[in-house]
Amino acid sequence: MIEFKLEPIKQMIITNLVQESLEIFLYHKYTFSRIVSIWIDGMIIELSSYTSCNQEYKDMTNGISYYEELIFVKYPKYTKSVRWNGGNYELMLLNYNNDPRYKALAKWIKSQPIWKTTPEELK
Repeated sequence: MIEFKLEPIKQMIITNLVQESLEIFLYHKYTFSRIVSIWIDGMIIELSSYTSCNQEYKDMTNGISYYEELIFVKYPKYTKSVRWNGGNYELMLLNYNNDPRYKALAKWIKSQPIWKTTPEELK
């Protein structure tokens, strides 16, 4: 019989936290042909994982996850998608507002000094 077990992550290590404007974020998503992002508690986020190595795998089994970068965009109200470039590109948004881990992540992001800054815009 197969045993299924859900184990929570105990620690997330993020080496770079970046706030982007919506326009720059959508440009990056379009450039890399990404079609889905996560919306949580007033923001859109994108997590980039490290390439796994033996130590990271060992840590993962102990409840520690590593992320090279977390990019977020302030986006107060959830919508199913966001259009960019005159509607030529549409990014679908998954609403993770009911996920406790992502709610905690959003709360942590809002507690960081970068949350109070204004991102650069395209010129």
